[in-house]
Amino acid sequence: MRIFFKYEKEAIGIYRSLCAKRSALSYAPQCFKLVNSQLLVIDVTYNRDEIVHDMLIPVLTDFILEQKEETILSEILKQKFFYTDEQELQLMIDMVYHIVEGEKVDVPKRDFPMPKDLLIREALQDFLVNNVTFTFESFLQFRLKNYRSRLQYYLEIAIDEYKLEYEYQMFVEQLRQVILTEEASCEAVHVVHSQENEFQLYDENFGLLTVNQRQHLAEEFMKKNESLYIDPSVIAPLITLSPQHIYIYSDRENTHDFIYTIQNLFQERVVICTKQEAAFLKKENLT
Repeated sequence: MRIFFKYEKEAIGIYRSLCAKRSALSYAPQCFKLVNSQLLVIDVTYNRDEIVHDMLIPVLTDFILEQKEETILSEILKQKFFYTDEQELQLMIDMVYHIVEGEKVDVPKRDFPMPKDLLIREALQDFLVNNVTFTFESFLQFRLKNYRSRLQYYLEIAIDEYKLEYEYQMFVEQLRQVILTEEASCEAVHVVHSQENEFQLYDENFGLLTVNQRQHLAEEFMKKNESLYIDPSVIAPLITLSPQHIYIYSDRENTHDFIYTIQNLFQERVVICTKQEAAFLKKENLT
């Protein structure tokens, strides 16, 4: 069996991994030979199944996942979706890994019965049934249909998320410009995130802002910014008040879009506190 590599670095890396696995499994040194740093020769005269299944397939699978996957993702983005900007490509590739690893919990995605590594192993097992001679690049391009389809599926989700994130950032920047034009009408606003996932707003003296007061503040925002629609219960009142400091009391600061948005909009003005601190301050100010 012979495998030709386009890049010497890849051939050397795979050869070294195979030699390490061969030594660990106590196989004869002549199992693998690297010719001219690009041609890997595999002697399967003895123990063919063990050499292919115990060494070659695991090493090639790990190499594809760890060293080639980002390149394949980039190729799909360029060829299927016509993205060319390197920064955009990297952002979407990073988004794929956030989705796959479950970091973006709000993104709906399918649960597949077979993980990515098994798709590669299956393709290799089907391909390496005979003592074939092939180029590694052609295998990556033409023999990994199911694996590539899986990557494309995740890329389609990542592209949608990227577009949503881009639109969100543009919207946030618009609101930041609005905030810059607002004069601060108070020193501080206290935002308390309740167990019921609701938000209560308090003035600097910890007086509760009523529903009517918040509605009035939201209407003031809309009069000045008719083209911008934002949440009228929390975000609009905060922008209208444009306080010098916003104290957010929550034990779940990273689990609600409002908190994330408030931090993005007001940046250094925002201070995250615990719910225990809210209870203490409220008691101090109401007695």
